[in-house]
Parts: sequence; C-alpha cells; structure tokens
Amino acid sequence: MKAERMIRALNQIDADYIAEAAPAEKKSRKQRILRLSVIAACFVLAATLSISAIVNRQQTLPLSDASNGVTAKYTQKAPRIDTASALIPLTENELFTHFDTAVFKGTVTKIDNIILDFNGEKTYRAIAQIQVEKVWRGACQEGESVSVLVPSPIESGVWVEDTETVSALRVGMTGVFMPMIYDADDIHEENGARLALRDIAPYGFADGSRYAFLETENGLVFARWAYESITEAQTLAEIENYVSEMVDKTQ
Repeated sequence: MKAERMIRALNQIDADYIAEAAPAEKKSRKQRILRLSVIAACFVLAATLSISAIVNRQQTLPLSDASNGVTAKYTQKAPRIDTASALIPLTENELFTHFDTAVFKGTVTKIDNIILDFNGEKTYRAIAQIQVEKVWRGACQEGESVSVLVPSPIESGVWVEDTETVSALRVGMTGVFMPMIYDADDIHEENGARLALRDIAPYGFADGSRYAFLETENGLVFARWAYESITEAQTLAEIENYVSEMVDKTQ
C-alpha cells in the first residue's frame, strides 16, 4: 500500500510539473514570436529609411562650383505651363554650322523632367537619355547612351512655343538628333543665378523645333518650315541621307 501511494504521488508530481510547464512553453513561444515581429519591423523601418534617403539623394542633381544660386531636381510631373520664346533665324546651312552640334541617330530610352530653381525663379526642363545607333558628327560612339537637355518638360498638357518637335519626344522613339555640345562657356544666367549647362548634361538642344527629326506613330515629325529642301520627306531614311550630305557639305 505504501509503494502504491508513492507511485500515485510521483504520478501526481509529474502531472503537476507538466501542467505548470505547458503555459510557460506557450508563453515562451508568444514571447519569441513577439520579439521576432519587433525585429522584423525594425528591419522594415531601417530599409524604408535607407530607401527614402537614397531617393532623396537621387532627386537632386549635383552641380559644380561653376554654378551658383541654382538647384536642379528631378520631378515626376511638370505643372501646366504656357510660355514662348523667339528663334534665331537660320538657313539650312547655318543650322549645321551656327552651333557646335553632334549629329547622330538614336533611340530614346528614358526621359526625366527636372526643376531648375534660379534663386526662387523656377524653370522646367527635361533630360532625355538616347542610345546612339549611328554617328555623322561628334565624339559620341555607336552603342553609347548620352544625356541631352531638352528645352521644355515632356508632359501632356504642357505647351511651350517653338518646341513642337521635342514635345513629341517619347521613350522608345527613334530619331536623328543634332544637340549642341556644351563646354565651359555655355552658361545660363537667370534671376541673379548662374548655371553651367554641362552640369546638367553634356548635350542640349539649341531650341525645341529645328534640331530633331522624330519617327512617331503619326509619321515623321520635324520643323519642315526650316528645311525647305526636304519639306516633303516622309521617312527617317530620307532624313539620314539628307543629314549625311549636309554634314559632308558643311565640314
């Protein structure tokens, strides 16, 4: 009988220990899950802050000491604007000689609108990335991607006089381009501020009408009024032949 009572007692002790241990185990699992959730949340927060910091750094374009009183930032959307400018009258020959331009065929791979802030006076432009396919003049190489400053933002609802050609610019579009090659003397001054244009891009269009020939869904787009000898051109191949002849002629 004594042995039987001891066995029952031992059994009761085992049961008691098991009963006491079970809640502790559940509690321990909950604590581990809570700790893991907190750690995961910390990682997410740290990653979010890191990404935000990178995005903020990327939004601002770095400028050299040659620029002062101006900031340049990327912007997702340009506001509705309505501005105008005057073009310098140039003959067809002068369009190839008046400015130091590169002449190449390429495809637009990216377009970013930017805000230029000249001591509080804001101007909107765009930077186009163009994959070069053929070169008639300039130091760029076939296969190279070049950045070109566009004299207006690229956005539906935005109209800027004398930019009717480049305003049709879209990613994936192929064309013949004749941007200026910027050097240290290419400075834009506005509202007491000074911008070295090559801080933004190594190339830029002298105006938005006469220095691009675009192959669009609606046909060939270019300033036909400025190129009377090819005013009836319908294909980019015709433009390529014309450009090749003019580059040889004006070397």
